[in-house]
Amino acid sequence: MNEQFERLEALSQEQQKLIEELEKENQCLKAQTQTLSNRIQELEQQRLLIDREMAEIPIDFDLIPEDDLNKN
Repeated sequence: MNEQFERLEALSQEQQKLIEELEKENQCLKAQTQTLSNRIQELEQQRLLIDREMAEIPIDFDLIPEDDLNKN
């Protein structure tokens, strides 16, 4: 009976260590999720700004790269 108790106690300690590791990993994943969520929000705001700027360019207006203008 003493061996069973020792074995169960060892298993319990292993499980506690595993739980602690998983909780740490979970915290890291939560932080990464928040970082990615913030980045997505930033990119969506940039996209909105770009969309607004694109809407301000006249449709029949041809954009010429600055390098092409300097060649002439």
